[in-house]
Order: sequence, then C-alpha cells, then structure tokens
Amino acid sequence: MKNESTVVERIVTTTESATLSRYWMVSALIGLLFSSVAGLLVSLERIDLSTASIFSTADDVFQFWTAHRVALVLIAVLPLMIGLATAIVPRQVGASRLVFPRMSAFSFWVWLFGALIIIIGFLANGGVGTPEATSETQSVALTLVGVLLAIIGICGASTSVLTTIVAGRAPGISLLNIPAFSWSVLVAGTMWLATLPVLVANTVLVYVDMRGRAPVNFGSEAVVWEQLSWAFTHPQVYLWVLPLLGIVAEIISAAFKNKISNPFLFTAIGLTAAAGFGAYAQTYFDIGTPVFEEAFSIIQAFIAIPAVLLVVAFISPKIKDLKGFDKQTTTPAVLATLSIVLLLHGVVVGAVHVIGPLELATRSTVSAQIVLTLGAGVLACMAAFSWWGELLIGKSISQRKILISGLTFHFGVGIFAVADFLVGFTGQNDFTGVSEFAAGTDGSSWVETLNVISFIGSLLILLGVIAAIATTVQHVLSKTPATGNPWGVDAPEWKSKEKEEVA
Repeated sequence: MKNESTVVERIVTTTESATLSRYWMVSALIGLLFSSVAGLLVSLERIDLSTASIFSTADDVFQFWTAHRVALVLIAVLPLMIGLATAIVPRQVGASRLVFPRMSAFSFWVWLFGALIIIIGFLANGGVGTPEATSETQSVALTLVGVLLAIIGICGASTSVLTTIVAGRAPGISLLNIPAFSWSVLVAGTMWLATLPVLVANTVLVYVDMRGRAPVNFGSEAVVWEQLSWAFTHPQVYLWVLPLLGIVAEIISAAFKNKISNPFLFTAIGLTAAAGFGAYAQTYFDIGTPVFEEAFSIIQAFIAIPAVLLVVAFISPKIKDLKGFDKQTTTPAVLATLSIVLLLHGVVVGAVHVIGPLELATRSTVSAQIVLTLGAGVLACMAAFSWWGELLIGKSISQRKILISGLTFHFGVGIFAVADFLVGFTGQNDFTGVSEFAAGTDGSSWVETLNVISFIGSLLILLGVIAAIATTVQHVLSKTPATGNPWGVDAPEWKSKEKEEVA
C-alpha cells in the first residue's frame, strides 16, 4: 500500500515556485509587522526625551532602533522581492520551473529559521549589541547567527532565480529581451550576491571575536553596529529595493499600453545598481586615510539622482497621454507611481543629508532617507501584488482593499519622512536614546511637535501593514478562483497562465 505524505511533509518538502513564493511573502509581511512595531515604539519614546517612558534605558531603545532597521531589510523588504521573483521570473523567461528548485526551497527554510532567531535574539536582550554593553552577550551572538542564516537563505534563493534567468530561459529569448522586472531582478540579485557576503564577513568577524574570551576589538558590543550599519543605510538601501524599478516599468507600460524602451530602461537600472553599491563604505575600518562617510555618500547620491531621473524620464512619457490609460489598472498604476515618487524623494534626501555645512550626516534625516527608500520598495510590492496577485495565489483579488492598504502605508511613510527630515535640521540625532542630551536637541516645542508627527507617521505605517496582512490572508483563504488574465495584457507571465488553463 502506497503511503501518502502528510500535510506537514507536503509543506516542508514542496519545491513548487508559486507555493514557495507565498511562503516568502507571507513570512516577510510578518517580519514587516515586527519591524513596524519596533519603529513605532522608538517613535513613541522620542515624543518626550526628558525621561525614559517606554524603555528603561537608552540601550533598550538602541536594541529596538536597530531591530527596526535590520528586520526591515533582512526579514521584510528582501524576502518580499525574492517572493515576487520566485513566482514571476520563471513565467516571464519561459522556464518550466526554477533552476535548482530544491535549493530554492531549502533556502527559504534556512532564511525562516534565521529570521526567527533574529527576532528571538532581539527580544532576549541581544540584538546587535548596545553602546553601554548592557545586553546579554549570548543573545547578541544568537542574533548574529540568525543574521548569517538569513543571509545564506537570501543568497541561495537569489542564486536559484538568477540561474533561471541566465540558463533556464526559453530558447530564442535573449537577456536584452526579457521583461523589465526580470532584468531588474537579474541586476539586483547580482549586486546582492556581491554585497551580502561582505556583510557575512563582517558578522563572522564580530562573532569570532566575541565568543570564548574577552573581545579584542571587533566583538565589543559597543562597536558591533558600527561594523554592520552600512548594510542598512544610504547608499546600500538602493540595492535592496532595485526590483521596484522593474515593477513600475511593467505596470505603467501596461496601464498606458505603451512599451518602454528596454535599452534605456535597462541602462538606468544598471546605473542605479552601481549607485547602491555600499559595501566599501565602511568607515569603521578607516585607518587614518582622509576618507569619510560623507564623501562616499556624496559620490553615490550624485550617481543615483541621474539614474533615477533617467528611469522617470522613460516612464513619464507613458503617462502623458491620459486618454490611453486603462482605468481597470488604477490600483496597481497608482501604487506603482507612488512608489517611484517615494524613491525619488529618498534619493533627494540622501543627497541633501550629506551636504557638509548642513551637518545632517548623523541626524534624523538619515532615518527619513532609509524609510523613504525601503518604504518605496514595500509599496512597489503592494503594487506588484495588485498586478500579479491572481498569479501569486490563484484567487480573485480585491483591488479596493489593496489600494486602501497601500495609500495608508504611503501616507505613513510620507508623514514620518517629512517630520524626520525637518527635525534633523534642529540638531536631533539619528539615535536619540532617552534624553535630550543624547538626542542633541534643546527639547523645544518645535522638536516635540515634529516627533509627534513622526509618531503619527509610524502609526499609519503600522496600520497599513496590518491592513496588507489582513487583505493577503483574506485572499489566500478566499474560495473565489482567479479570473485568468484580468488585465488583458500581452505579457509572457499571463500567457503562461492561459496555456496552463487550456492544458
């Protein structure tokens, strides 16, 4: 008698790209929720810096402050991008399935295990160390192990997707003819594989020095974040959201029924990728040479601006003729447009905050740039779910609910970023601790007002994330089947779905 596999066995052993995509995206939304809650608590603490109200010490604030950024990148934004690529890329390049499907599946479980360890490490008074070294060293080491596992999982899944594009695409399809999203994933994934191993090296160096004896230098809790922070700030954050350019190009092109020129768009994506390479900008290892973080950031900012403007230049002509706009595509087109607007604002803020005389390089303006850029990536994923949702989950999609979630999130990001950008000019530091002295402000009513506005933005971000999770769960549990090609577009991913239905 043939033994049938159990539900748990089927969940754990599946190599189907659509199923793995859902695993990635649902898990990433939970990670985004964790990051949003951490950010909200820090924003709430900043409202009154005269005393500790939410957290007992500045080190507690530091742990949640870093948890917000680490989780936003490694547990939310990157997994969301990989989840989209896992399902959409094979269809776009004409592959029957992902290359190395078992490695792709194994990579997800490695990442998930690492993500859980990261969260546990932060909650167990660990994280990436604290300035006053009051955290639990064992929990810090545990968090670092989680970071390593999460990166290994991300790199493994990226390798599978990249190999599918390069070696698994259908005969007759050249790399210059693949859809914009697949190209952006190819460029982004290549850069991820070029920079994430550097973060691994940093983490291993810290971990080895921390374990077994008193740390010599790198493993000291007070300097751990200094060695890892480059991966969670300007300009590296551009790389984490790079696929959003492909998402926007796909949606806008279809919404206005006007194909965007591949060579120019692909060049723009490549230039933006070059602008985002930040692995070398590690001032912790500066041994006295006249190299400063501001210099790195200025170079990257002025490369990024023309790159993003070039993308906008080739997307904007498509939206000039409003008569050609397909009203059916309103939700994905609106969210995609707002995501590129957030990215452009993030690039501008990134350029402003490194102007020497303004002295913003270590101010709250840094947080504004990070949230704008990574928020743009999340919003682009919402637009992608609106556009490809029926491919991702095989169920009918409610565009109105996705639009409400996306708009709430967008306004939250915008309000938070404006407040943090302005409060940076008052002298408020990026990390405020729990005192006016650490924050670098005089505690004026103007500063308190901006911090209240920033908190409101954080609250709206959290509400947008909760709404997105509720909408996703509702769609996954829905019994209403997908309607085929809801947009009527001539795109390879939708053609492959039509062939499957006919078969």
